[in-house]
Amino acid sequence: MLAARASAPAPKHPRGMGLPSECLILRVPPASRGVGASEAGSFEEYRKVILRVAAEAAGLLRDLSCIESHTRVVRGETIRADLESEEYIIDALRAEGMGGRVVTEERGLVELGGEGPTFIVDPLDGSTNYRNCIPWSSVSIAVAPRGSRRLRDVVAGVVAPVFWGSPLSFSRGSGCYEGAMRVEPLEEPAGVIFVYVERPDAAMALAEVTKSLGGLKVRSLGSAALELAYTALGRAKVFLDLRGKLRNVDVAAGLGLTVECGGSIVGEGGEPLDSGLDGVERVGTVISSPEQSTLRRVLGILGGSGGGRP
Repeated sequence: MLAARASAPAPKHPRGMGLPSECLILRVPPASRGVGASEAGSFEEYRKVILRVAAEAAGLLRDLSCIESHTRVVRGETIRADLESEEYIIDALRAEGMGGRVVTEERGLVELGGEGPTFIVDPLDGSTNYRNCIPWSSVSIAVAPRGSRRLRDVVAGVVAPVFWGSPLSFSRGSGCYEGAMRVEPLEEPAGVIFVYVERPDAAMALAEVTKSLGGLKVRSLGSAALELAYTALGRAKVFLDLRGKLRNVDVAAGLGLTVECGGSIVGEGGEPLDSGLDGVERVGTVISSPEQSTLRRVLGILGGSGGGRP
């Protein structure tokens, strides 16, 4: 069961993310397999909490965007807005009455106090875009229940676009959501492939994949969490990251969304995507599709080309 909400209200941002109704798919997906009503209700409460928190953090980031003092690099690839969003999310989870711990991109492992779930947080996915005033980034939060220590255990998640569109979320057993509406993937996924490659051999493997799948349009937009979430809903046919750089905080919400929406997400060799949750960990190559047949074809091409190996 969830802890009772604290008496202090969660920090509110005056321009928190709204939930517009554009582009909603109004078909309702079937209930997920093997989840009892009591469990599903608890997971759905987690979804509602993190949906509020992520939407408010996205609104904060939207208001701070293109302001030099907030887009300044403070270390490595971290900008000030990364830290501000992270602090906001942690404070908001505490104000919502959440115990447990947070695995987060900038601070690693943070204890909220008391017992509770593990929250996996990327406070600003797409920092390079954000720093350069390119409007494509997101806030990602996922939840693994108390006692769970594996990425595969996530039971709720949300990816909230900072600049446009409704948050995409799920809870195990209750389906996938765009804004406030339950949705299911497009019956025919869009002819788009989201890709991240750096090495020449990986680029050659990508060329083989697009040729085999019929000339997909290639896009690399700069927020892997958001692109993975859109792929789960069939807005793209494939998500393919061959850099070997993605971490659990990048993919946690997208992984759960993909599975709940009926898609598949795997690592380089076709193994289920997984990692620990005791800190930020690399998961490596990530391949996802709403269609299992498409995923198998992609894996076959990558296995033959060697392009999936970092």
